[in-house]
Amino acid sequence: MSQQAARPHLPHLPSAEGRPAALFFGGLLAALLFAVLFPWFPGGQILDVGATVERDILAPRGANYESEILTAQLQEERASEVAEVLVLDTDVRDQQLAQLDAILAEIDDLRGDTGLSASARETAVRAIPGTELSQRAAATIVASDFAQWRTLSDEARNALGSTLAGAIGEDEVASARSRAAGLLSPALEAAQIIALRELIDPLIVPTLTIDSERTERLRDEARQNTPPVLVDFSRGEIVVEEGTVLSEADVEALDELELRSTGIDPQQIAATAVIALLSGAALVGYLTVARPASVRGPRRVVLLGLLLIVPAATAKFALPLVAPDLDRHFLAHALPLAAGPIAAAVLLDVGVAILLSAILAGIVVFTSAYAPGLDAGGAASQLETTRLALGTIAGSLAGVFVAANADRLQRFLAAGIAAAVASGLAVLPIWLIDSDAGLVDLVWLVGAVSASGLLSALIGVGAFVLLSRPFGIITRVELMELAQLSQPLLRRLQDEAPGTFQHSILVGNLAERAADRIGADPLLARVGAYYHDIGKLTAPGFFIENTGPDENPHEGLDPLQSTRVIMQHVTGGVELARKSGLPEVLIQFIEQHHGKRLVSFFYRRASEVDPEIDPDLFRYPGPRPQSREAALVMLADSCEAATRASGDRSAERIRTIVSDTFRERIEEGEFDESPISLRDLGVVRETYVSTLTAVFHPRVEYPDPTPRELEARGRSGATPRSTNGASGAADAEDSADIRIEPPERRRAVTVDEERPSRELSEDDS
Repeated sequence: MSQQAARPHLPHLPSAEGRPAALFFGGLLAALLFAVLFPWFPGGQILDVGATVERDILAPRGANYESEILTAQLQEERASEVAEVLVLDTDVRDQQLAQLDAILAEIDDLRGDTGLSASARETAVRAIPGTELSQRAAATIVASDFAQWRTLSDEARNALGSTLAGAIGEDEVASARSRAAGLLSPALEAAQIIALRELIDPLIVPTLTIDSERTERLRDEARQNTPPVLVDFSRGEIVVEEGTVLSEADVEALDELELRSTGIDPQQIAATAVIALLSGAALVGYLTVARPASVRGPRRVVLLGLLLIVPAATAKFALPLVAPDLDRHFLAHALPLAAGPIAAAVLLDVGVAILLSAILAGIVVFTSAYAPGLDAGGAASQLETTRLALGTIAGSLAGVFVAANADRLQRFLAAGIAAAVASGLAVLPIWLIDSDAGLVDLVWLVGAVSASGLLSALIGVGAFVLLSRPFGIITRVELMELAQLSQPLLRRLQDEAPGTFQHSILVGNLAERAADRIGADPLLARVGAYYHDIGKLTAPGFFIENTGPDENPHEGLDPLQSTRVIMQHVTGGVELARKSGLPEVLIQFIEQHHGKRLVSFFYRRASEVDPEIDPDLFRYPGPRPQSREAALVMLADSCEAATRASGDRSAERIRTIVSDTFRERIEEGEFDESPISLRDLGVVRETYVSTLTAVFHPRVEYPDPTPRELEARGRSGATPRSTNGASGAADAEDSADIRIEPPERRRAVTVDEERPSRELSEDDS
């Protein structure tokens, strides 16, 4: 506690001794972000030769280059256009004539073999290698006499030699065979001409051969004279159309434009590391300087990291699936990126949520710049990146401001609607300056931001439900539910300890109003006050507010036994609260509302018997109040009990009681561990004085009814009553009801005024 306004302390991240812990958290968060944003994207298409492109690939920037692949293809085309150099091979004629002579000699041998029949000789002639004789031609050759065969042999040699003496190309063989047939003597019979043609046609082959050396030299000259192929792409131009099977030239173009991943890029890794370090440093800097009370303890720090890592991972892995937006469907704006900041606003605080919004917007811009294919839309991709940045930051901030201090689930829906509207308005100026904008774009934009807002609201509710208890957070929605007087514990308190219930309601009203005045949490203070005395359910009859005027259950107990019974309402209350599933933040009110104070009434009685008795035997277990709200409940508890126990409830007396109570708690050091300041305590003191003065206001004593009133009552059928003051008291109660006060406060006054004061006050119990 300090003279100046105390600042909520952050035990786990203080400015000095906690700096190593802050640096550790920042390093760990940066490492996790680096792992999430690492330039690796699963499920991406492998753009190798032979792969089919799934969507149009556009040039992210202008580029021109000499294509080695296309130049080589053009050079081969030019070289293939160079005709082969052919030269006459004179050896071909001699080789073919020699082969003909060998065939004729073998035919001679077969013709002279008298041991074979004519048909056998014909078959043997047809089987000679290098011949393709028909049955008729073989029969003609075998049936010829010696002179005829000599003539046929000479004709064959002359025709073949003359034909092969000229130049015959590959495509001229057929015409050469026709020329050879024309060289045969016309005196020959038709069957003999056919036989000779079948004999020499297979031997007529090209006599021109390729001069490989000269041909290759000419083709090399053609290649060298072919200019290189220049490829030029403008930004946004289609490089490869959808459905194209990638060729080597396509892959070369993708490589030149850096659209094909060929492994890990060190520059991208370095950029990712810088972004991760900056994000971690921003969070650590905020926590170290601002030290928000909502991020206390390791669980809250883990939650903060989770609320950043999950949206960052969503942006990193989802954006490549919906961008670039070549079809102008704006699906990237349907991503529920505002859910993280909305959840942070509800589970932590607005400052943290705003910082998360800014960091997340930066991560979205970075992702849209380095993810493969996201910049393939040319100028459209630039506009899309701008739209994403503006939509993310505007939607997140609007959702944060609406969801902050949400006390009912409907606020999440309102936050989602606000996020959608803000995101839509933020991207509208970019749509207006987009040269490709069309009215149908508005339909897609509205649908996308609406989907984003709805999903953000649903995810925000889910995060609120699933993460609040595991991370030790009680939300305003849960506090509102626990503030309902129909809650089981509060219902039991009404039925089994009605005096304690009325006391708790009034303490709650006092603490709530004071918390609102000093900037603490009014709802938390009120709900904490409602439950601070539930431990009295273990033995309600031992507490004065729940007993009759003539009852005193402590008469048969010694002071130490009574003290144990009284202190049991703290330890037993904690046990009952945990068994009933109350949040830990409310259990702290039960533990701390008496701090380490003495049960002074019974200690003083025990001291009368034994002045040396140990006062620690009569001291509450504590701890002292750790928050401003707990301190307010301690003070409200003591002030209300002391005022109720006092016989004099005048405004002056109430001020004295409250001032003495405040001074006593300060002197006892009960606020040494609370961030409440003396300035706060001054405001709270005046608030309690005014509120208690209003609660315990004086009544006007009414005179007895007049005879006419009594006569009127008799005419109405009512039995006239004697003028003994009872009617006046009833009228006084009616006049009290005219005062504009909360129903709980009126009930408390009615019950308390009918109960005589007792020696043992609530503050001692």
